[in-house]
Amino acid sequence: MHPRRRRRKDKKETIRHAVLHKRDSLSEAERADKSNIIFNRVVQTWEFQQAESVLLYASFGSEVDTSRLMAATLDASRRLILPRVNRPAHQLDLYYVTDVERELAPSAWGLREPIVERCEPSSLAEVDCIIAPGIAFDRWGGRLGHGGGYYDRLLNSLTPAQAHVSIGLAYELQIVQEVPVGFFDARVAVIATELRLVVENR
Repeated sequence: MHPRRRRRKDKKETIRHAVLHKRDSLSEAERADKSNIIFNRVVQTWEFQQAESVLLYASFGSEVDTSRLMAATLDASRRLILPRVNRPAHQLDLYYVTDVERELAPSAWGLREPIVERCEPSSLAEVDCIIAPGIAFDRWGGRLGHGGGYYDRLLNSLTPAQAHVSIGLAYELQIVQEVPVGFFDARVAVIATELRLVVENR
């Protein structure tokens, strides 16, 4: 591996470990309170309000809770789209979900994903607003995930108009000074935390 890529990878691992430790240290009550504030910020954004279909994800572990966002999407008669990890193809397959309780099931890794037999396939072209997870973000929209590259591939496939309505969800403690970004690392247009909307990257 080229020394520059090695240094970038090592820096990513250092940030990933530090931020996950802080995020996992939040109490359930703190996560719930912060998630509710983030929910209220997101649903008031133009990015969410203009969307007829929203690509979301079912939160896992200490991530910002997305259950209210999924419910709000369906309650507003918007189309809810959720990803399913396709490891052989190394991509995220997208599906419409109309009933979160009936149409999602835990994967082998514990992620709640659409049940293929119960959901209608969707595609990236049908997405009006993208809400993405991440371990760390910076104020320019730089995003650090778990390292699999699934969301980088998805976000890098967006049209310019879609990229403009991409939102990352994070607690304020997940905002770092700078995410080391390589050629294939994707950015988001907006980051919603419990304290602010980060839009300086526009």
